[in-house]
Amino acid sequence: IYVTNYQSGTVTPIRTATDTALRPIPIGHAWPSTISIAITPDSRTAYVANAGTGTVIPIRTATDTALAPIRLADGAGPIAITPDGRTAYVIGGSGPGQAGTVIPIRTATNQVLKAITVGGLPSVIAITPASRP
Repeated sequence: IYVTNYQSGTVTPIRTATDTALRPIPIGHAWPSTISIAITPDSRTAYVANAGTGTVIPIRTATDTALAPIRLADGAGPIAITPDGRTAYVIGGSGPGQAGTVIPIRTATNQVLKAITVGGLPSVIAITPASRP
């Protein structure tokens, strides 16, 4: 289990076999900070959206190590990952250029792809098990 700690800029892993919290993983800016986390289907990487820095931070779950942040143009919101694990979708921030968008990230390379305009101010994202609308 991974828990985002909104005001501390950390993510806390929990060992489920013993229900023990492990050492928090620092990921950056303290407030506002982590607002969403999603884990790839193979459980190798957790992706944490950090609103304070406008980044998505991959965490290697085998070592509980934060990897290089993926920079978005302006903010990062809730995140979801496709069932095949190939793409993470992040709701864009509320600033210029990202309001009303969803930003795909190719997980194999952590490359940011072209934003998808959805309108309004999206707040929640989910992906169907078959990855179809």
